Amino acid sequence: MLEDFSQSFSSSIKKFEEMLKTNITYFFDSQEIEYISQHYIDFGKINLAKKAIKIGNKQHPDNINILLLKSEMLILEDKFKTANEILAFIHKVEPTNPEAYIQKATILSKLKKHNKSIEILNTCLKHSEYKFEVWNLIAMEFLTIGNFQKAMNYFKLCIEKEPNDHQILYNLIYCIDNLKCFKDGIKILNQILDKDPYNELVWLELGKLNLELNKTKNALNSFDYAILCDDKFSAAYVEKAKLLQRNNNFLEAIENYQFSLSLESPSAYIYLRIGECFKMLRKHSLEMKYYKLSVKEDPNYEESWIALIEFYINKKNLKSALIYCNKALKINENYPEYWVLYAKINKYLNKFIAAEEAFKNIIDLGIVELKSWSGWIDLLISQSKWEKGYLIGKKAKKLYPNVPDLDFKIALCSLKLGKKNEMEFYLENVRKNINLLSPKLLEFYPHLEVLI
Repeated sequence: MLEDFSQSFSSSIKKFEEMLKTNITYFFDSQEIEYISQHYIDFGKINLAKKAIKIGNKQHPDNINILLLKSEMLILEDKFKTANEILAFIHKVEPTNPEAYIQKATILSKLKKHNKSIEILNTCLKHSEYKFEVWNLIAMEFLTIGNFQKAMNYFKLCIEKEPNDHQILYNLIYCIDNLKCFKDGIKILNQILDKDPYNELVWLELGKLNLELNKTKNALNSFDYAILCDDKFSAAYVEKAKLLQRNNNFLEAIENYQFSLSLESPSAYIYLRIGECFKMLRKHSLEMKYYKLSVKEDPNYEESWIALIEFYINKKNLKSALIYCNKALKINENYPEYWVLYAKINKYLNKFIAAEEAFKNIIDLGIVELKSWSGWIDLLISQSKWEKGYLIGKKAKKLYPNVPDLDFKIALCSLKLGKKNEMEFYLENVRKNINLLSPKLLEFYPHLEVLI
């Protein structure tokens, strides 16, 4: 409501707080009450704001601005009926008061009556000098009900008025992404740049939209322009580095990633990206260094742990891989991918009990993909645990009834358990879908090939 408050009102705060300490009621003019109330609202001191409004309401019972503050407080407390009564009174006195329309629309929005809220806000537009605020509210209502096209239209009006409003720009891009209207989005952003050519954030988002259309040269130019507008714009260096990395220009990508680190706090994500670049350059000691920096910077960043563990697996250093896998699991034992790696490492190390525990945990965590079941069954078969392999196979088949590989493995377990009728049943399923059977299975279990 009140946007700029004079320094002269600062004494009003002291006067109000002194009154609260002494219980002596002082008189405040309506502007003082507005300032005091808004001051406390801005600082989140809602109880003090309510006290100021209560005093103001007693001293100036028909003052519209104080009544609006009172209804605003009531809306915050979800006391919509009382707030509506105040707004109805204001409407009679000032039928074109835009703030009253906005508060009425807010109530309707909170009651999930978004279309009615939009109607009220459109009426408000006829009476408001500050179109930007109302356009933004209308856009947010359309966004709430998933009408991205209309939301985008209103955000476009907002961004034309306030091209440096970052939140409006992000909301506009969100609509463009959902509508996948990247060409239109590029046109809109270029229109903004015609008026504000040094807007680094718009250049950055323009680069991202060009990437959606695989216009990599245009995207790179946009990121370069963003950097020209602000040579300390870290996000532009990161986006440029990602694009360079994607185009196999790893040295320049590293340079841009590292420069972004000099502008902001260390980032696990950037360290990981640099490590990935060094991997492609076969600079493995530097690859490892940056993976370790990444997990140190953010121990909860799963992708970094996975990269580090896989680094040691690929180097056949299974002991180190297991050490880091255990560290990762200690931080988050509910992350399935850690258990997948734990199973893989222990299987290589012939630690079958630990590997089997890992597969059980993967399934228990709800990761019931076919490869999880197949990996578990293969592990049991490799240890000649036919009964358990048979039981796990049947559980998997309930989820994947038409996978001949599963039928094949259950048939093998049935053969080893002397269940020839069941073996025949499952082999018949294999024969029906023989074209879907993995060729490698017959390599591993050639003695069943003659039975198919």
